[in-house]
Amino acid sequence: MDTFDFPPVVTCALSIVRDCTELAPASRAVAASAFVVTDDEKSTTFDVRTAVVLPALSRQAAIEHIAAMIPPGARVIMRAPRLPRGLVRHLSRGWPMPVHTDAQVLAAIRPDANVRSVTVPEEAMAAVARQYGIRRAGRGDTTAEQARCCDAEAQALYLVHHFSSPNMHERTRLAAAYQAWVALQRARPLGAFGPSEIF
Repeated sequence: MDTFDFPPVVTCALSIVRDCTELAPASRAVAASAFVVTDDEKSTTFDVRTAVVLPALSRQAAIEHIAAMIPPGARVIMRAPRLPRGLVRHLSRGWPMPVHTDAQVLAAIRPDANVRSVTVPEEAMAAVARQYGIRRAGRGDTTAEQARCCDAEAQALYLVHHFSSPNMHERTRLAAAYQAWVALQRARPLGAFGPSEIF
């Protein structure tokens, strides 16, 4: 798994839900969540931002819509897509990728952001979700259910990546801050759309 040498002030874990695999040319984004962590000398804050993607938007326009959730200059981590076997054979013959990945498109749209595509084992995501009581969507869940759990996926991605840091003190400090934030979120009354901002 990729690691970062120096923690940025703003880290954004981004999860995008699609109606089929990201690397399929006809794949359409349905929803996205950005888990934004601002960690500076004064305080540590957490924020969940969720976007619903309209069906009429093109692939490029959908990523532009999602990119509006990302703070300026943030370091963005995204889970690298799995390569289907057919695509691996396709690439092994020297043929190009059928489409750009979401991370590649986002990096082109937002040159101010440091976009990183990281390989994260499913076992690591599942372990973090169990540890922190995060309800992720299952493999057999519908696209609508995956969209409802999109913010949970972004949080799990951030935590997995955070625990790859070699700095034990930072891992412990941010984990405690996250748990305190979760407790506050669970104590909040839910509005019409839940606790998250919806764009």
